[in-house]
Amino acid sequence: MDAKTRPQRGCGLKAAASLAALLAFTAMPAAAQTERQKALAGATVNILAVQMPQYAPLWAQIPEFEQQYGIKVNLEEASFDQMREKSLLDMSQGTGRYDIFTVDVMWLAEYVSAGYLHPLTQYVKDPELTAADYDVDDFLPRIYSGNGMWDGAIYNLPIGAGVTGHVFRKDMMEQAGLAVPEWYDKSWTTERFMEAVEKLNNPDAGVAGYVSQPQRWFWGWTFTQLMHAFQTDETAGDEFVDENWNVTINSPQNLEALKWYVGLAKYGPAGSANFGYPEMLSLYQQGKAAGALMYTEFVAGDLEDPRHAEISGKNIYLHTAIGPHGKIDPWFGSWGLGISRDSKNKEAAWTFMQWITHKNQSLKALKGGTAPTRHSTYKSEEAKQYTPHYVGIYDFMLNTTNPDTRIRVPEWAEISDVMGLYGNQAWLGEITPEEALTNMESEIKAAFRRGGYYREGAKNPPQLWRDLSVYDAKPSSWK
Repeated sequence: MDAKTRPQRGCGLKAAASLAALLAFTAMPAAAQTERQKALAGATVNILAVQMPQYAPLWAQIPEFEQQYGIKVNLEEASFDQMREKSLLDMSQGTGRYDIFTVDVMWLAEYVSAGYLHPLTQYVKDPELTAADYDVDDFLPRIYSGNGMWDGAIYNLPIGAGVTGHVFRKDMMEQAGLAVPEWYDKSWTTERFMEAVEKLNNPDAGVAGYVSQPQRWFWGWTFTQLMHAFQTDETAGDEFVDENWNVTINSPQNLEALKWYVGLAKYGPAGSANFGYPEMLSLYQQGKAAGALMYTEFVAGDLEDPRHAEISGKNIYLHTAIGPHGKIDPWFGSWGLGISRDSKNKEAAWTFMQWITHKNQSLKALKGGTAPTRHSTYKSEEAKQYTPHYVGIYDFMLNTTNPDTRIRVPEWAEISDVMGLYGNQAWLGEITPEEALTNMESEIKAAFRRGGYYREGAKNPPQLWRDLSVYDAKPSSWK
């Protein structure tokens, strides 16, 4: 997510402890420790983690790790809007206060290019620090490398990954006489989507047809998925730049996408230009919207938790509507764990990371709603029982998802902010979609110019979104 805020739900260790009953009955046998791991007893690992409900089932297992290894883990959480700023402040000062950071894939290039993260493969391949049954090849290749690879090395270990799309009230669709589509239904197009939200929109009953997140801070993910969906065979891959790094965001396809997106405003609630994730979620949870933007990692905690009685069990989940030229959005989102360059406890930090991302802990966390990252987890009976919404995206995550849907460059945070500034103005009607894209193009081009992309002999990042074979490499093949 390119969000400025997410709802604060007390997802720290205190809240995570409430998951203990759910997780306890699946206790796995403790792996044998090596002499090197035993020598780490008494060490302390400090983590700065993003505060999101889907990761509470992971943190709930920390006491088990501490008991098994004798390593103390201190978890400090930051809201999404503070996570990047707080991380960069500590990283840039080289304090070494935190040994591990949770890293969103969209920030990886920025962090690694600045030298803030330590490469991980040396630990993955070290039998004295990694469990013999860790099985790195159990990770889906595009999740493992897509989440963690920059400049040919792995820096970030995945803890969750997912895709975007839509959630709709199935009962409302049926009451409106609409055929209910299925996930990846090829008939679920932008045209059919717009017809559906128009029919579902019922302002007299206080129900919006659809609610999105057009607040400024969200456009880097809300609009990017539509940019991909509206491309043609010829323009796919040129959503932001062409092969020579000429900025292409001001294209006919992106203009078509932007006009379509701002056209949703008339089917949404009043004041929707100020809606971020919390506002959108609250409206949908109250039954005041028939549809909303969705990210799979938020489904278990925000949409299907039995506490949300108004909506739980009444939802259907759909991929981003297929565009007018037949393109499907190949969205990829992921969070991982990275070791600070300045950590003084790197081996202890890694020992925790390889334990918490082991298939045993991943399977236990799945029961609390944490997204799968491994083949074994996706294929498990537990996935069918606890997170059925993930089962349907397994093939997509293997073969379709593109880890660089948000182009992997150190300047991404700036690009996202520029998109939000002018996209939000277009939603409000303060500027036209044409003006919005013209302004985006100008400022993104300026960002690349400052980054030296147009200098003679510039060594620009590889555009891996055009050839996903790199991301399909076996996880164990990374050096």
